[in-house]
Amino acid sequence: MFKIIFYTVALVGFFWLVDFREFAFKTIIPEREVSTEIVENLETGVIQSFENFADKKQGDFVGDNQEIIDLVNEVRTAEGLGTVKENLKLSSSAMEKAEHMRNNDYFDHVSPQGLNPWYFAQKQNYEYKFFGENLALGYFSAESVHEGWMNSSGHRENILSENFEEIGVAILEFDDEGRKSYLIVQHFGTQLKPADLVTKIVCDKKSKKNCEEAEEEEDRIEDLVEQQEKIIKKAKKAGIESKELERLEENLEDLEEAEEEMEDYLEECESFLEKCDSFK
Repeated sequence: MFKIIFYTVALVGFFWLVDFREFAFKTIIPEREVSTEIVENLETGVIQSFENFADKKQGDFVGDNQEIIDLVNEVRTAEGLGTVKENLKLSSSAMEKAEHMRNNDYFDHVSPQGLNPWYFAQKQNYEYKFFGENLALGYFSAESVHEGWMNSSGHRENILSENFEEIGVAILEFDDEGRKSYLIVQHFGTQLKPADLVTKIVCDKKSKKNCEEAEEEEDRIEDLVEQQEKIIKKAKKAGIESKELERLEENLEDLEEAEEEMEDYLEECESFLEKCDSFK
């Protein structure tokens, strides 16, 4: 009998330590699956024109951003693809990339400092799922640079990629040893959508441990209830005093109440564990 009383006190202590209504256990971590598509090899995936360079040293660029975008959409439509829309963030990132190349005297997808093309899109808070970049140097018209890109497999792949929904274009004039020239940058992208976010629920290990311990306690409570019921039966047959019998029955009620609370707690545990992707 003393053993049953001891277990009852211990169970009260267990319930006091564990919060049955709140699990401080969920941390939502958004993850994104991002793909970046960079044209050709990072060292060679650029086009540069030297044709009639001397004749064009004072020439102005013929065409503008919109004409380059229109040419892209014409060829996409001809190939049965959806058109790309201009995105101002991509236009800003393309211009920043052009200015960075001019100011740091390089012409490549990766800067001497190790900055990747998508760095400039990220600076504009463009949350992308897919991203691509085309670079060109020394062209003096929208038509000529578009033709140059289309004649280069990697650049053509970006222009005709089904992954891209948006575009930004930059045309930057700069001085090349006393001669006028132009850097042209295309940034392609598809923004990250809510459906692309992967929600991961990370749960507290302590809460998981409490649930595991609760399963063990449930078995003990069931055994204690059975033992207490047997003790009461024997006590009644033995003609135990009513005061002592009342105490035994109160103890049984406490155990049964603990059993009900434990069942409720384990239901919450089951719901909790089903939602957990991992524990920390």
